[in-house]
Amino acid sequence: RMSSPSVFRHAVVYGDSHIPFHDKGALSVVKQIILDVRPDIVIHIGDLIDCWSISNFLKDPTRREQLQDDIDQAAAHLKDIYMVTPDAQRYYLEGNHEFRLTKTIQGMPEKQREVARLRVFQNSVTWPAILAEAGVLGWEFVPAQGQARRRIFPKVIVKHGSLVRKWAGATARGEWERYGKSGLSGHTHRLGAFYHNDFNGAHGWLETGCTCSLTPEYVEDPDWQHGCVVLTFTADYKYWTAEPIYIQEGSAIYRERRYRPPGKQ
Repeated sequence: RMSSPSVFRHAVVYGDSHIPFHDKGALSVVKQIILDVRPDIVIHIGDLIDCWSISNFLKDPTRREQLQDDIDQAAAHLKDIYMVTPDAQRYYLEGNHEFRLTKTIQGMPEKQREVARLRVFQNSVTWPAILAEAGVLGWEFVPAQGQARRRIFPKVIVKHGSLVRKWAGATARGEWERYGKSGLSGHTHRLGAFYHNDFNGAHGWLETGCTCSLTPEYVEDPDWQHGCVVLTFTADYKYWTAEPIYIQEGSAIYRERRYRPPGKQ
């Protein structure tokens, strides 16, 4: 561990992978950082799976992947991180893309909806049950509803997010304006930070970047950044600092070490 576990706690937060539109190099760099930090807590902040096949958007008819294929790839990633963080707590937040499953069920025609009312369906067609069937262990799935109240950290909110404003850091400010507390969120695919002091204390909010492709087929030249965030807390979680790690053209520099995918110069 980077320092005595009795003095500090560490966490790594990353997300917006959008499997099968993920960037393998970015995820490889995040894994290497996790291996070095040896965090007490690992958080995927949501949109691990794109769920494009059950979206309402136009789809490329030549794509052959099915939702199960994407789930299997996501499960392999979660298992991989589980193996390298045996002593950590791990959280997987539901993003708006995972929520497409709920919207698909809610949009069923009346006959199919009757099947969805069966208890066995309601107990089985959920993300925790789907991940368990795929062999995923050691991850707590955090539903979208109530994420801001699910305090993984005592004084720092962690949520996938639904707000998007122009420019890095602007969404972080918007999230802080909504809650008036410190926090982290994804969803924008950007790295950004907002800090503020007032009579209620000192606050900070971070946007956690993304690990998806920066050249997706559904948008041209997006203003996105690969990256993740490393958090360091005092043992009582009273004080904290955040270090955004920018993965630039496939490489990241953190604590005087360069991280890059295998084979990259």
